[in-house]
Amino acid sequence: MSGCTLATQDDILRLDNDLIQLRKNQADLVTKMTDLSGNLQNLNSQLESSQQQMTQLSQKLDDLQADLDRRMGVLSGQVTGTSAPASSNPSDIYRLAYNDYQAGKFDLALVGFRNFVAQFPHADQAPQAQFYIGDSEFARKNWLDASAAYEKVVEMYPKSDFEPKALYKRGLALQALNRTDDAKECFKRLLKEHPHHELAKSARDILNQE
Repeated sequence: MSGCTLATQDDILRLDNDLIQLRKNQADLVTKMTDLSGNLQNLNSQLESSQQQMTQLSQKLDDLQADLDRRMGVLSGQVTGTSAPASSNPSDIYRLAYNDYQAGKFDLALVGFRNFVAQFPHADQAPQAQFYIGDSEFARKNWLDASAAYEKVVEMYPKSDFEPKALYKRGLALQALNRTDDAKECFKRLLKEHPHHELAKSARDILNQE
């Protein structure tokens, strides 16, 4: 009987150990499942984020394509030597060029502004378009071309708000070319014809430094 009792106790101990191990394994399994669930949630979040980024990227590509199509239509006359489509809106042409100018894409801005002035020399926005041709060349440090573009503002649009600005910027461009006397004439003309303009003081200060 004692042998049977010992055997039974050993079996119980073994069962207890197996039960403890089973519970431990179960706890480990629960932990792993919790971790797996967390990882799955993270993956789902990453997937959703990636899908959103893909959607945004796709939208940007669509917008870029649409902008490229509009630009090609607007600038086709400049590229092919023919007139732009009759449906081209002057404001659209100007806006595209000005957006390029603001973005520092001066090569594209020059094409757009020149195309605008060539097609719509008498439009309300023509004086500023011609002025920004000068500014685009000025930004690229093409002083001679900038000076010529500003001079056209003065010649073509003498009564516009951009004439005094063109006189001042032409003076700066001529200074960069070391054409000091010509630059002085621009500043003097600005003071004579537009003595109360906001740039008059700057022109006067430059002349007083000479």
